[in-house]
Amino acid sequence: MSQDVSAWLFEEDKKIQSNANGANGVGDAAEGAQRVREGSSRHERHAGHYLSKPYAVYRIDAAGQRVPYKQIMTRRQLLRDTDLSPRDLRRIDPTLGQTTNTPAVIVREDSVLVNLGVRIIICAEHALLLEPDTMMSMNFLEAWTQRQNNASTQSSSDGMDVLPFELTMVEAALQETCAQLENRLEHCARRYRALERKLQTGIEKTTFDEMRFMKQALVQLESRASAVRDELLETLDDEDDIERMTLSSKATGEAKAEEQEEVENLLEYYVQQTEAVHGATEALLENTRDLDESISVTLSARRLEVSKIELMLSIASFAAAIGAVVTGIFGMNLTSTFESSVKAFYLCTALLISSCIGMSAWLYRLCRRRNIL
Repeated sequence: MSQDVSAWLFEEDKKIQSNANGANGVGDAAEGAQRVREGSSRHERHAGHYLSKPYAVYRIDAAGQRVPYKQIMTRRQLLRDTDLSPRDLRRIDPTLGQTTNTPAVIVREDSVLVNLGVRIIICAEHALLLEPDTMMSMNFLEAWTQRQNNASTQSSSDGMDVLPFELTMVEAALQETCAQLENRLEHCARRYRALERKLQTGIEKTTFDEMRFMKQALVQLESRASAVRDELLETLDDEDDIERMTLSSKATGEAKAEEQEEVENLLEYYVQQTEAVHGATEALLENTRDLDESISVTLSARRLEVSKIELMLSIASFAAAIGAVVTGIFGMNLTSTFESSVKAFYLCTALLISSCIGMSAWLYRLCRRRNIL
């Protein structure tokens, strides 16, 4: 079939070249060739070639016999290894931009999918960490390794039970997510305090840019914390998800109930953590808005002072204009009895200055009575 398609495309290209002067022929041939190319693309998609897209993952074994190592897996290999459906994989696929800001905790029969900044597929015997080269994934691996060392040391010394592998991975992912939210909140709080100190010295143009950027960061952080909290609450309210989250457990009866209680306590703890971050972010955002309003009030007060000064100058200019009219009258080339009298000059000058001052004072009192000034 591919040879027939190639031969047909070759013939169509020859037709296009031979009919270069005919616009209708060229358009029909190009349209036909495009239809065949689209048909061959659909054939390739149905044949499954699009499933060969590579994913870089870190493989973490539950038994701990091998250290986490990096490997490249195709989409088909990833689906077979985790026994997932393509629909589930799309919820945490790093190549899809829509999953970047959409937290997800998906519990299936044989796996738990976590997309909380850290993208990880957890099975009973191993876990696959997607995007292993990001800073958040590196922090997750470091935190999980440290948690494993502490758990093994504590269990060997105190004889305490260690959390199952899947719960340890989920807790490490939640811990890294909450740590990231808290770090972003602390960064915004430091910027807010610095902005407050800067406003005490004066208001500059850069102040408004910093205020806008900080408000945007706080809105994004509030939305992120709310989304993570809502996702955890949704998982917590689903009894089937709570029951299936302990993938490696074979317990029944009272032991199974204790495991479910442990899962609920784990999720409730991080719900409280995200709720605390969300509340602190809301409070800081409210303070930022109040600060923005206070800056607006300060600028409005300054504009009012400038308007008052402009009004006073306008009053003085009006009074001076009246004096200019009088001097213009006397400056005309017409004779009168005042030209030969020295006293008349000083008298007119005194009356002119007094009139200007009186007019200015009267207009100023009028503006004060009407609360304009």
